[in-house]
Amino acid sequence: MTNKASITALQAAIKKTDTLPTISVIGQRLLTLRLDSDEGERELMNLVESDPMIAARIIGLANAPVFASAKKVCSMRDAMMVLGLSRVKAIAISIALMGPLRIRESEYFSVKHLWLHSFSMAVGMRTLSGMIHRQIRPHEDSLFLAGLLHDIGYLAFAYLEPKKFDDFLSQIEADPEQSISELETQVLGISHAELGELLGRNWGLPDEIIAVIAGHHLKTIPADPLLTLARITERILGDGAIREEVHKLSPEEEMAELATLGLEPLHLEKAVTILAQQQEQIRILADMLGG
Repeated sequence: MTNKASITALQAAIKKTDTLPTISVIGQRLLTLRLDSDEGERELMNLVESDPMIAARIIGLANAPVFASAKKVCSMRDAMMVLGLSRVKAIAISIALMGPLRIRESEYFSVKHLWLHSFSMAVGMRTLSGMIHRQIRPHEDSLFLAGLLHDIGYLAFAYLEPKKFDDFLSQIEADPEQSISELETQVLGISHAELGELLGRNWGLPDEIIAVIAGHHLKTIPADPLLTLARITERILGDGAIREEVHKLSPEEEMAELATLGLEPLHLEKAVTILAQQQEQIRILADMLGG
């Protein structure tokens, strides 16, 4: 089969609903769960406790040194108090969504490294959001979920076409100057953002999360605060688990993008410092999520 024919077959497979993993019942209920009532809090706890894997990971996270709990966390109620409801919901959704994507580790791809980049994105977006006006500040669970899932397309590639994905990654490693977007189209026939968007729509993710997955590498400056935060944070972090093409802006464009959120370069410097201070703690958390 020629490379072009292989790409066509991959595109056809991707667009078949039954090829992509489906979201679990718990994941579906978490996505629609509102946290603005006591009933919502109770349902969140019941949903998380109903899945031992999700519950164990969240309790493990709550015991991580970064959260400095005064006592050992042994229950979901205590974990929710340490982590906060929004963060528990976002992390639980991410685990529920990524769980069915059984990925083998390879010479070129590590799920833990992807979790590290994604968790750094979530923390970075949350850090920057605290510096913008409340009227345009996205909700915290949207910030965390968008950061954790923005590169889900790469995980889907590794799930659907592990050999082809390894070929893609080996070519990136062999030629660091190669355009990532061109190589994605050449080897895979579709970008990770496009594949992530297909997967997100298949799962029924909220539109604002899909917008981040699909648009975090766009060249145009968006009007959406959540997407803008993702783009800015991606530039702060630089390379992720996979070398990505982060669109560089001119100083004038960068100032214009920051202005849409009421931010200035000083805010970026502050965010960079905070992320650098938290990087080791983020790595520990990412290892726990990706284990």
